[in-house]
Amino acid sequence: MAQAIAAIAEDGVSGAVEIAEKSADMFIQLSRLDQSGDLGRLRQRLLDVGWTLIRAHPTMAPLVNLVNALLWKIDAAKDFPQGQRVIDEAANEFKRRLHVHEAAIAETALRLISDDAQIVTNGRSTTVRAVLRHAQRAGRRFRVICAEGRPACEGRIMASELAANGITTTLVVDALAVVLAGQSQLVLVGADHLSAHGLMNKVGTYGMVLSANAADVPVYALCSSEKFLPPEYKHPQQARWPAEQVWPDVPENIQVANVYFDSTPLSALAGIVTEQGVQPTAGIEAWLAAIQLNPALRV
Repeated sequence: MAQAIAAIAEDGVSGAVEIAEKSADMFIQLSRLDQSGDLGRLRQRLLDVGWTLIRAHPTMAPLVNLVNALLWKIDAAKDFPQGQRVIDEAANEFKRRLHVHEAAIAETALRLISDDAQIVTNGRSTTVRAVLRHAQRAGRRFRVICAEGRPACEGRIMASELAANGITTTLVVDALAVVLAGQSQLVLVGADHLSAHGLMNKVGTYGMVLSANAADVPVYALCSSEKFLPPEYKHPQQARWPAEQVWPDVPENIQVANVYFDSTPLSALAGIVTEQGVQPTAGIEAWLAAIQLNPALRV
């Protein structure tokens, strides 16, 4: 279990949905392997591991929502066997919703993609990938520009996955993606989390959005409700990753700022594609307000 937890915590390439799915599987195993018979111990173990993963990926709302859902369920359990059962059921249900909602978003986003369109995306989003694959299967013919996504370069993985599915794909350095966002027909981005403060996604997203806005190119965020951050949750500051990822053997007296994410105002987006269709900002804010945060996650 320690190795599984560490592997998820150290994963700097997988998207928010993939991290949440791996975490759900890990919580199922954690619960099944616990032979203590102590409900309080099981809950504390769940909370401790939850915080370990959340702090490792502080921008990823699906992790917060997964742990939040499991805590509410185990708090209502009356004994240890029921606690184990509800963790198993809730984690599997969370995984199921991730896939169902991704499919619903792909169907909604289909009408945004026209034939011969050039589409720009940033980072590696499994939801963006699902949307593009669905559009191709539906007969749309388009081409995709993938930003490289330095320093982890997960855009290379995204480009390889799209090309393997027969989608015409071009990989570009991040700065060029900003330029091309204003010269394309559509920008589609994923999300690590969405809150009233903005859309958190791979760094460079905000620059692409500004470029697209200046040229009247629509930008849509593909974001299921699992990525909505509860209003009462105060997420930790995002981690600064090692300078060596950007510049090995950096000279003395030079500081390297290496962060993976930036925030885009919701007002800069043409819309937010959720499992319930394309939502305006006002609708999202009402949706966010309805999310209840477990007291154990309030800091």
